[in-house]
This record gives sequence, C-alpha cells and structure tokens, in this order.
Amino acid sequence: MKFSVSSSALLSLLATTGKVISNKNTLPILDYFLMELNGNELKVTTSDLETTLIGSITVDSVESEGTIAAPAKLMLDSLKEFSELPLTIDVNDKNWEITINWKSGSLSIPGASAVSYPAVPQLSAEKKELRLDVDMLVNGINKTIFATADDELRPVMNGIYINLAPGALTFVGTDAHKLVKYESEAENEVSASFILPKKPATLLKNLLPKEQGDVQIDFDDRNAIFTLENYRMVCRLIEGRYPNYNSVIPQDNPHKVTIDRQMLISALRRVSVFSSQASSLIKLRLSENQI
Repeated sequence: MKFSVSSSALLSLLATTGKVISNKNTLPILDYFLMELNGNELKVTTSDLETTLIGSITVDSVESEGTIAAPAKLMLDSLKEFSELPLTIDVNDKNWEITINWKSGSLSIPGASAVSYPAVPQLSAEKKELRLDVDMLVNGINKTIFATADDELRPVMNGIYINLAPGALTFVGTDAHKLVKYESEAENEVSASFILPKKPATLLKNLLPKEQGDVQIDFDDRNAIFTLENYRMVCRLIEGRYPNYNSVIPQDNPHKVTIDRQMLISALRRVSVFSSQASSLIKLRLSENQI
C-alpha cells in the first residue's frame, strides 16, 4: 500500500472520523483507524461497536492498494504538526510499519493487521428508506439534543425521538424536567419512528452543516445508516418505548405571553448570576404588561 495525499486533507478526514473512538474501548483494535485504499479513494473507518463512521477522500497518486489498521492517537498527533504539504504514505505488508515521507524527512508508525477490525453492521431486508433535507435534519437535532437525558435507568430518554408520518417529521427530546418538540413538514410517505442516541446525533450535528442537498437515511429495528456526500454513519438505535410526550404538553392553557426574545434573554442572564448553582431557579412574576 503506497500513495500520496495532502497532509491537511488527511488530517481533516482522520480528525472527523476520530471523534467516534471511545476512551474506554473493550477491544484494542478500536483504538485504530481502519484505512482502505481502493483505486484513488482512501476510506477511513472508526467504530466503538455502537457507532461506526466511514469517511473517504480522493488521494493524489497511487502506487499500490491495500488495507491497514493505523493507531489513531499517533496518527493524529503526528499529522497535527504538519503544515499543508504533500505526503507519501508507504505501508510494509509484512510487519505493518507505516512510513510517512515528505520533502525534508520521514517518520515511522507501527500499524497492525486489519483482519480483526469489526465488520460494519448490515440492515435487515425489512429496512425503511427516506431522504431528508439537510437543513431540516440539522434544525431538528440542534433544537432537541440539549434536552436529552443521561439516565442509565431510562435509556430511551438518552436520545432524540424521531417520528415520521406522511408529510410530517417530529423531533422530541426530554429529560423528564424539560421537553422540546420540533415539528416540520417533510416530503415523505414513510410512517415510522426511532430513537437516535446522543453520540451519533452529536456527530451528525457537526457533519451536516458542511453538507448540501439531501441525506439518505436507511433504518430497521436495530440500526440506522446516514449517507452523506463523503461520510457514511452506521449507528445502533436505542430500543424501547418512548414516553407519551403529547400527554404532558398543555392543550388549553389560558395563559399566554408574547415578549421580545432578546429582551427576555438579557433579563434572564442578568438575574441568573445570583441564582443557585445547584438548581439555577429563577422566579418570574407576571403582571399587566410586565414581567
């Protein structure tokens, strides 16, 4: 395996896919990047067994193809020290040594065989497919992810509930103290729902703003696949029944207030300085045309 690539392009790919790697991996091989070169496409895979992210870039020139497991920390720490310059990466297929050459020097990194790297989960034959607008998906995640919980006893609340109905799409996040429901019109004929865990939702939150067009989503009862322009993410969904969120939303509440958003934020920030750090409680007293 030998090819040439831009240092900044490779670092960007590794830094993005490297966000999947967990600090407490049960398998040592999960601390590595799986790098596969086919033609002039370099594919990099990372996984924590729950979430798998696959990214790809086009390399400048190829002398030989191949596959290698490269240590994530060493690769990232090394590439961060380069300015923009062409690199030649040469892999010894016998001892898995990775040699990175540039105009004025070289370095060697011990790699590993990719044979033991976990396979990417596959969807069942009963999978469902849909295409969503990037902005719609970004807005849904951004407006609900902050309300999700970190509750080991109720794992269904640790993710974003996405409900699909013909012509409508609903995102819900709650931690039993606050609840956010975001509804949007969508051109789909699929009726289904799933709970997207917080980690893949955060990854999508960072990836999607750089995308254009639509996102392809395929999912079954256990896994979902999000296909972007240069990335493909496979994640295990949270299994279980999501709480009936509509029942806790007041339907005929007689009390309504309309207020300038920035004015309210400014007032809250001023008084929150003196609120309890434990509870962050703020009291609102409402009277005629005044809060």
